[in-house]
Amino acid sequence: MAETKKISFWRSAHLAAAVALLICLGSAASVEAQKVERITIAGGPPAGVFGIFATGIGTYLSKNVPGLDVSVAATGGSVENTRRINAKEAEMGLSFSSDLHEAFYGLEKFTGKPLTELRSVGLVFFGVAHLITYADSGIKSVGDLAGKRIALGTPGSGTFASAERVFRSVGLWDKITRIPLLGAAAGEAMSEGKADAFFWTGPEPDRVTSEAAAKKPVRAIDIYAPVSKTDFFKQFPYFARYVFPAGSYRGITEDTSTVGIPVIWYAHREFSPTSVRKIAEAVYSKAGNAHMINVHAGSRDMVPQKALQGVTVPLHRGAEDLWKAAGIQIPETIRAR
Repeated sequence: MAETKKISFWRSAHLAAAVALLICLGSAASVEAQKVERITIAGGPPAGVFGIFATGIGTYLSKNVPGLDVSVAATGGSVENTRRINAKEAEMGLSFSSDLHEAFYGLEKFTGKPLTELRSVGLVFFGVAHLITYADSGIKSVGDLAGKRIALGTPGSGTFASAERVFRSVGLWDKITRIPLLGAAAGEAMSEGKADAFFWTGPEPDRVTSEAAAKKPVRAIDIYAPVSKTDFFKQFPYFARYVFPAGSYRGITEDTSTVGIPVIWYAHREFSPTSVRKIAEAVYSKAGNAHMINVHAGSRDMVPQKALQGVTVPLHRGAEDLWKAAGIQIPETIRAR
């Protein structure tokens, strides 16, 4: 009888141990299932277009990719973002292709200090240079801007960098009064008579220009004609001609040429290829693109077929895997490495 009780005791003990083990394993599996990958995307000033696009991307990813939590960091913009990503202060970021190109290859302000940890993911939107004044300002050409007050972005932003390239090329950089305001603040300065014009690089249609035009008719100043008479395009090959169609903004009554530059989404070289592929696949999907178009109409170019437009820096391995699988032809110069 005592022997039977002893066996029963050991059976109960073994059963209890097995149950405890299963509970532990279940808890471990539960913890694993709840594991969340947290990443940061470097955007730009909250009211600026980089902030708007980065927030749109982050919101979509957090809601639609299981186990992913995305934060968007407010930054000074394009140039600052390249330094942040290279230093691993964020996993991903947005920058104009010009700043990304110069950062990676150690050109211009990055001379002697190339940021070689940056890797491209794909095109986000085409940044169009809006050099805007009111139609009644008397300013009709770039030459008329000498001695005028121009709101042209905050130092460190891609808009400021593009403005400097444009105005230096036509010999006006030191002949204008530079007002360091970006986005909505630049538009408000012109509306309030504190600036004669603003320079703003963003997708078309542009909210800042639309809001300025809602107050009274605006004029877009032709940038393409004067810079094409210089070595601008030879020096900055990532710029291209863009045309504002007549009627694109209230007051623009005829087609007006300008220049533009793509905005590229990129990541740190060591960020997981699996994560990059999963993230890019979600955002460049049809559902992801529909979401981004609701965020801003300029996202219409954020599709796989145009993903490599403006990309001059090597692709991230995860992005290359995705674009290869999508049948996108990848130039040898930007293959992952």
